[in-house]
Amino acid sequence: MSQYHPEAVPTANLIERTSRTAGELVRDHRPLGREALNAIVNLPILPWILFPLKPEPETHSEFLPGSYPSLWEYFSAMAQVLVPTERKSFSYGTLAVLPPDYIWPQSKRQTKWFFINGICTSPSMALLEAREVALAFQRPIHLIHTPTAGFVRDIAGALNARALRKDGRLSRPAFNIVRNAMVSHDQVVLITYSQGAIVASYIARKLLKDPEMRKHAHKLEIYSIGGAADSLHIDYALTAEHGRTVPYVEHFANGKDFFARVGILAKYHSTSGPIFFVADRKGHMLNPHYIKGIVRGDYCEGRSRLSKYANGGEPGPDDYIPFDRRR
Repeated sequence: MSQYHPEAVPTANLIERTSRTAGELVRDHRPLGREALNAIVNLPILPWILFPLKPEPETHSEFLPGSYPSLWEYFSAMAQVLVPTERKSFSYGTLAVLPPDYIWPQSKRQTKWFFINGICTSPSMALLEAREVALAFQRPIHLIHTPTAGFVRDIAGALNARALRKDGRLSRPAFNIVRNAMVSHDQVVLITYSQGAIVASYIARKLLKDPEMRKHAHKLEIYSIGGAADSLHIDYALTAEHGRTVPYVEHFANGKDFFARVGILAKYHSTSGPIFFVADRKGHMLNPHYIKGIVRGDYCEGRSRLSKYANGGEPGPDDYIPFDRRR
């Protein structure tokens, strides 16, 4: 019977590795400190992330038992929020959620819509949100499910992804899905919610760094709802070439949404795209606090491109918010 003997690590290598790790910690300390301070300042509005539970009469709220097909699915969704463990994605963009009585159009233009969920989202909760998005915009929505590892781990993962840019594990699968769709389609629309905006930020960065994919970047539209990202960049050269922002980006936020306050609303000068928000509106949840208001035009008075997609609508070729360079 053989026995494994680990090789001794040379002293010089050990010192070098220790020094490198210490250097990373020192460099990472400052952005993490800023993140912590930002969160502390906004703590008073944290309790409002779930409330009001049902401000809209016909909304399927994520945290109400009646929104799920069975009590088992509801309690399973709640348990996944609380129990810390690694889980697998329910859908890598392969599951398409259709609005009721949907008829596929005979259109020559190839368009694909994706939805990326936020933290603490079980498969049943992700489906609940994707159905609401499909109903609002009357289009098939392909779900890119980011699985939950429990609230604590999800928050830690989001901080790593945002402050330290260690977002490959979280975002790489989504990037590959969106990249493949952009090559084969004329238009790709990405609806992102909460942590999903961090994933979208990664997708945009990787896309614009790839010489081949830059040719397709104008096809991508990103709509961030309650976004927790600290940046979402465009390309100035491609923007000048196409006469509009590339990729095209819009943000929607509630003024009293904790995650939007520590995300997009706190990072106005380091992100791109118009930010539509209602200052005194509470709540962070997608279904009860955002979707109906976006469809009605509460955030933008009907000016945003996303609102023009509502109820199956189609924006015109010039329905883009003008470029605003604020950095």
